[in-house]
Amino acid sequence: MLKISNKVSIALSLILCVAVAGICCGCAVILPGIIDQFYGVHDYMTKFVPIIADLAKPVILGLAYTVVALVLVADLLLTWLLLRVREGLVFTAKSVALIRGVSWCCVGICLCFAFIGLKFSLGFVVACLALFLGLCLRVVKNVIAEAIIIKSENDLTV
Repeated sequence: MLKISNKVSIALSLILCVAVAGICCGCAVILPGIIDQFYGVHDYMTKFVPIIADLAKPVILGLAYTVVALVLVADLLLTWLLLRVREGLVFTAKSVALIRGVSWCCVGICLCFAFIGLKFSLGFVVACLALFLGLCLRVVKNVIAEAIIIKSENDLTV
């Protein structure tokens, strides 16, 4: 298996974080068109209650923009965390706080997609994936927090 150095891996991750930020900005521009395409498909519910379509479209668009904003915040937190890793500041309270922030962003994304799932059932699948990712990050955060405690105890031992 190909093994790359830690320095190259961090640089590659930072490049990917910048790419994700660019994708988020691009999504913010084309999001109304994407939502229109979803609504272009025949919708059984709006056939009988047209007011639901009139109200649901702006709500879905607002939730989609909220998801883009949460992804952008998580991306910025990850970028900050990668910069700290590059400086060797891994086992610190600040790093734990950054991971905690990313996990809460995942939970927020989960909630947004759960609401979107009320209109488009695929949203429930994405909500479950986002919740699982948030849970994984919470576990990693707890592991690193415990490692900080062990590290501080070892630092006090002479």
